Amino acid sequence: MGLSQLSERCRKCPFVDKCDHKRMEALAYLPEPQIAMNASQSAGIDAAQPLLRETMTIHIAGKPVVVYKDEIEKQLYNHLYSHFGLQYGG
Repeated sequence: MGLSQLSERCRKCPFVDKCDHKRMEALAYLPEPQIAMNASQSAGIDAAQPLLRETMTIHIAGKPVVVYKDEIEKQLYNHLYSHFGLQYGG
């Protein structure tokens, strides 16, 4: 990241307000803060881990099946509100 200003030549020009070919000159460069670098690294690590979703066991035809609770809730809401024409969740 850097700081810049209008070049001296452009500042002296009488057409400085109308010109589309302005030149900039660098004043200084700022180092990137370590906080931003650390935040981006931790975000990448968290994104790689699987999401923790709540599971529940239901019995289908006498056999226990492990399913995600949010998927069951979505299906229940979909079937409960489908006759109202609300298009819940979709």
